[in-house]
Amino acid sequence: MIKINNLSKSLNGKTLFKNINTKLNNKKITGLLGANGAGKTSLFRAIAGLSKVDQGEITLFSDDLTNKNIEERSKLGLSYVPQENSLFEELSLRQNLEIVVELKFKSVEKSKNEEIDTLLSKMNLKDKQGTKAKLLSGGEKRKAEILRSILLDAKFILLDEPFAGVDPISVDEINKILKDLSKNVGIFISDHNFRDVIKVCDDIILMNQGEVILMGSSAEIINDPIAKEFYFGREN
Repeated sequence: MIKINNLSKSLNGKTLFKNINTKLNNKKITGLLGANGAGKTSLFRAIAGLSKVDQGEITLFSDDLTNKNIEERSKLGLSYVPQENSLFEELSLRQNLEIVVELKFKSVEKSKNEEIDTLLSKMNLKDKQGTKAKLLSGGEKRKAEILRSILLDAKFILLDEPFAGVDPISVDEINKILKDLSKNVGIFISDHNFRDVIKVCDDIILMNQGEVILMGSSAEIINDPIAKEFYFGREN
């Protein structure tokens, strides 16, 4: 699990988030929601290791992540999947998978090749493994990036806007994949598309003006009057 204790950050005199105390449970999918300016992007980036905090502590199981950069966090099992496409465009889908495995483990062992085959089939990407990344759809790219995190033995996966630019059919496929993956790893999602987040997440953290105002199950949050006032509003 990821524990966040008394986390705060300001920039140029503006408070981005303050006194955040929460936890992200392992083997569950947790969603981070909030209106524009609520501080959710800043908090998400701080957990991923993309920015430093002013005070507080972030731990992944027994490891203190607070002062570690994104690469050091990755080595400890925290995998960040950015909103922007991070695949090597001129390499095939399979080559994109093999190259990161080789970088981390020095070689692609038979067991990893078998794992790649299994995951490609599970994600309906088997027939796309020879296709250059630049020719894949948005949904296919996102599935490949999630697959890559699993191959790197992630303990916890952070997904930034995983549904952005993804067609509805692929969103449903990704949701099924995430539900299956959450049997073994923790997943943390930040996305503006609250309907898809609510649909796939077990737990929700709702932020407003740099503070956590609600935490609970998806069912609890979507029916909460405070959530409707500060976030769902007219859309729900």
